[in-house]
Amino acid sequence: MAAVQRDNTHTVVGNPELLSRLDRDIRGGRLSHAYILDGRKGSGRHTVARHICAAIACENRPGQALNHRDEDQMGFFDLLDDAPPIPREIPADAPLPCWECPACEKVLEDKCPDIHVIGREGKASIGVDAVRFLRSDVLIPPNDLDTKIYIVEDAETMTVQAQNALLLTLEEPPPYVLFLLLCDGADHLLETIRSRAPVLRTRPIPDDDIRDYLRARRCTLSEEDLNAVILRADGCIGQALTLADARAVKPILKMRETCDEFMGVMAARRYDSLPAVLTHFGGKREGVLELLALISLATRDLILLRHGDSVRLKYYTDRDSAEELACRFTTKALLNLHSALERCADGLEANGNIRLTLMGLAVELGS
Repeated sequence: MAAVQRDNTHTVVGNPELLSRLDRDIRGGRLSHAYILDGRKGSGRHTVARHICAAIACENRPGQALNHRDEDQMGFFDLLDDAPPIPREIPADAPLPCWECPACEKVLEDKCPDIHVIGREGKASIGVDAVRFLRSDVLIPPNDLDTKIYIVEDAETMTVQAQNALLLTLEEPPPYVLFLLLCDGADHLLETIRSRAPVLRTRPIPDDDIRDYLRARRCTLSEEDLNAVILRADGCIGQALTLADARAVKPILKMRETCDEFMGVMAARRYDSLPAVLTHFGGKREGVLELLALISLATRDLILLRHGDSVRLKYYTDRDSAEELACRFTTKALLNLHSALERCADGLEANGNIRLTLMGLAVELGS
């Protein structure tokens, strides 16, 4: 088998408590028959799920006897082509998964026949038909592994009928089955589903960990642009990976440029320049809403900086510059700005005319 070109894409970044629990359960043979992996999009749910699959499939699991040939000693049988292998016990502290054995390679390449992914397939929800297929498929024993694993993506989108159908299998599953329900908000699942599957939540990943991860992948962004990406990702490693692409980061930097221009005009109280700045918002509703949300984040940072210096900034990458800018506003002005931005966004979400709504914002801020 050809060797897999490895990098750190399979590594779970952050979430040490979650990984520690899973490691104990897997090594101790105490895995539940189902887990709910709850977290925001890009928070690492899929990577954790793949980690679980590889740990279960791994041929180098601690406690197992691995057959090998001792190259340091030569015996009579070593002269023969069919010399018997020498059993070697895997150390208890060996990494799990090893990411080197053929079974781990299959997981990395998505070629393991006993791992099945159930998704929406372009639809708004997962319907009962997909779950009915799952219920019949679980009756077929696994091929390569001792465990047959079903990964349900966007599990929160399952219809009530689909969840009730799945419940019948969760209540009395075959002994060789493991369900991994990936969702953004476990509260969207029925209580009966949650009662039969422990909820494991992915936590926001520290900025430094994301920075190290991206640098290890030879990210070519400048330090300033990288900081902007990390702030935008807001603790989600998957989001950071997407945004760190040179093509994806360009519109982000353009939006930040417009945001900085807007905040500069507000700080200088040059309200007559607001209409010209607002023309840079573009004419697409989604883009204007995204920009308004970005300006709200910047305003939030300045409000908090006026009342303390230990806050975690979510927009500004240079704390000193942000503190200097915050001093150019009064707290009341920033609060009024934040409220005006919210009203403008509400108007756009209610399908208000984009141009008229933005002009209304300019009039309100300049009055």
